[in-house]
Amino acid sequence: MPLFAIIGHDVADSTAKRSEIRPAHVERLTALHAQNRIVVAGPTPISHGEPAMSGSLIIAHFDDIEQARAWVADEPYLHGGVYSHVDVRPFVQVLPQADTHE
Repeated sequence: MPLFAIIGHDVADSTAKRSEIRPAHVERLTALHAQNRIVVAGPTPISHGEPAMSGSLIIAHFDDIEQARAWVADEPYLHGGVYSHVDVRPFVQVLPQADTHE
């Protein structure tokens, strides 16, 4: 199964909205993780140690880019106004060597 990089871009001053919507966001990620499809997922802080975030990065397995985009279309951070937009791009893992998902 191919990998895709999902890059969410936060709106300015997203901290309060992010905190409010986080449980729904994490619930979706947990479900994807339970399917053994997440390679890595987490926020991208503006600066380490600070609560303000610039966005999020998820690298996960999907059948194709349409499936990845469909998954993103239901993202609570997108619907809740945390993300201004989300990029979905094919990703090739070189290091560490990938598991045999493909």
